[in-house]
Amino acid sequence: MKSQEILDILESRSPRRLLAIPFEDGSLAESLGRVLPATELGVLQKQDLAGISLPRLFRKLRSERWDVAICSLYRSTVNRSRSGVELIAGIIRADSRYVRVGEDEYVKVDLLHVASTILPRLLLGFVLGVVSVVGMYGTNVVGRFYTRQKWKNTFPSQGTVMFLRTDLAGDLTAGGSISHIKGMINAFLEFGYRVVYVGDARIDGLASTVVQEIVSPIRLLDFLDEFQLAAYNFQFLIRSRGWLLRYNPVLIYQRHGILNFSGGLLAKRGKIPFVLEANASEVWVKSNWSRLVFKGLARRSEHTALRLAERVTVISQGVREQLAPYHLPDSVFVQNPNGVDPTEFHPSIDGTLVRHKYVLGRNIVVGFIGTFTKWHGVEILCEAAMMAVKNNERVAFLLIGDGDLKSFLESRVRTAGLENRIVFTGLIPHSQAPQHLAACDILVSPHLGFGSTEKFFGSPTKLFEYMAMGKAIVASNLEQLGEVIEDGKTGLHCEPGNPTDLTEKVLMLVTDEGLRARLGRDARFAAVQKYTWRHNVDRIIQSLSM
Repeated sequence: MKSQEILDILESRSPRRLLAIPFEDGSLAESLGRVLPATELGVLQKQDLAGISLPRLFRKLRSERWDVAICSLYRSTVNRSRSGVELIAGIIRADSRYVRVGEDEYVKVDLLHVASTILPRLLLGFVLGVVSVVGMYGTNVVGRFYTRQKWKNTFPSQGTVMFLRTDLAGDLTAGGSISHIKGMINAFLEFGYRVVYVGDARIDGLASTVVQEIVSPIRLLDFLDEFQLAAYNFQFLIRSRGWLLRYNPVLIYQRHGILNFSGGLLAKRGKIPFVLEANASEVWVKSNWSRLVFKGLARRSEHTALRLAERVTVISQGVREQLAPYHLPDSVFVQNPNGVDPTEFHPSIDGTLVRHKYVLGRNIVVGFIGTFTKWHGVEILCEAAMMAVKNNERVAFLLIGDGDLKSFLESRVRTAGLENRIVFTGLIPHSQAPQHLAACDILVSPHLGFGSTEKFFGSPTKLFEYMAMGKAIVASNLEQLGEVIEDGKTGLHCEPGNPTDLTEKVLMLVTDEGLRARLGRDARFAAVQKYTWRHNVDRIIQSLSM
């Protein structure tokens, strides 16, 4: 069904109560509100559904009666399951249910669709999923018989590195994970290694010499991602013998993913070192930011992956503390914050075309790039931006990216009549990020904590890209951000969650061109000296040669 068909149906029925579950589709609720202004519109955001058990989720979806319910897969920033979203729609108590699967495409989820499509897939997938989970328990037991080998040899200066990504991220074109993967792969290439990348989708922009092995997940299991992830671990293990024979790698490097320790077993099979890149405890992330059904199995699998690794690289001290319950020896850890390629991000890039495109004129432009979610501080940034442009007519803001809160923030800006001074670009490919950042004079990283007792353990890639661009930076004085950005030397600190303080720091830079130039110059120097992907690979190689 097309969008217009849906709107015609809704207008003809004039529903009294309508439920929207937009996930990342920020335009869904807004467009429904415009078409049906008299309708009671309920909205469940993804954070309302995250971190709760399946029985609680079921009760929440069935707690009220609606005339129409619409869920959306459009603009999803994660590899979200269509079957799962259709299943959610089918559970809701509503007379009519739809799922938006594309910009102009909807699927009706009625009893026939549930009986003929969803239930058969659910039953077959459930059987295969249970087999995968049982197999994971058994494989974890086998993994206990392997011990971490003490790598005493000098790490070879050439050979093939196998780079594994197991988180089923899908076909992403932008974001911190893409920056990280490209940066590390390019750094291994700079050191003279060949690289084989293994994941569920190709990554555009990698060097032509990089071999990309695509392992597609089993779609039958996508109604519960934990089933799919458990099976994905076995898919890697099944193909491991062929990879070892074909590529004869000298190192297995794996981005840590939930329910996956295949890299460790692959390395043991090949008698080569295994490095696990941990950007967080994936058990904590999945439990707190999504939902984790098989928590015990996930914890065992995470322990197995960590125990098999000769080295565990962590992006921050906060991640290392998160992993403390696993009692790993200090010698295993290598602290590798996120980084940057200073030949890709540098001050001589011309941002003129971007400034023309968004009609930024001769304004002092304050930029942000990232995901529009709460902990990135975008609500605080929007409030600060509105205060700043009202206080200084020379200021404009360029907000780059997409996410849950983008549509809401755009609406706030339009209501205030500031859309010509606060510009939203939407999602851009990572290859276009340098030109967009070059169009800015000041860059901001207004992160918040995680809203719990958990320390902020992030290491935002944007921060290092900002530094390499040689721009003046305002960043939250929060854990690693406050350490990397030295207040008054490589940037300015602002208080997390304080829009007034952020506004004051931005306006201070707007009125002091000399300060902007000095901070930008020193930030660039620090990035080149300490925070490149090449530094990260060098630390790994040196640690394996000790």
